[in-house]
Amino acid sequence: MNTLTTDNRQELVDKSKVNDVKPQVRVYSPNVDVYETENSILFRVEMPGVDETSVEITIEKDQLQLEGKFQIGGDEKGQVRLAEYKEGNYFRKFTIGKAIDSEKAVAKMKNGILELSLPKIEPKKTKIEIKNS
Repeated sequence: MNTLTTDNRQELVDKSKVNDVKPQVRVYSPNVDVYETENSILFRVEMPGVDETSVEITIEKDQLQLEGKFQIGGDEKGQVRLAEYKEGNYFRKFTIGKAIDSEKAVAKMKNGILELSLPKIEPKKTKIEIKNS
């Protein structure tokens, strides 16, 4: 198993301070299921490790943007020997069209699954009269 000695670890920390290099944050593309009913569009988004306070949902014009931030808790005991589950952000963007009532959108987060319901707006029907010339 590869391990860093205390001296090597301190050397890496010192080098990162000198160069003032910030570690890059990973960006994950979560799995998403999209369903369309007569009255709404439903999204189911997998964001393991994310709680509802770390989720940001924005709709601007016809773009839906879903973001979630995941951080590993500091309550682990012992020295990390293998870390495959990295901190990072989840991000997806969708074009949803303009026939959505974003004011009535409902979002729920449970067990790392975001469920988002976007109600559709009924299209306006306009009857145009024909005038005699």
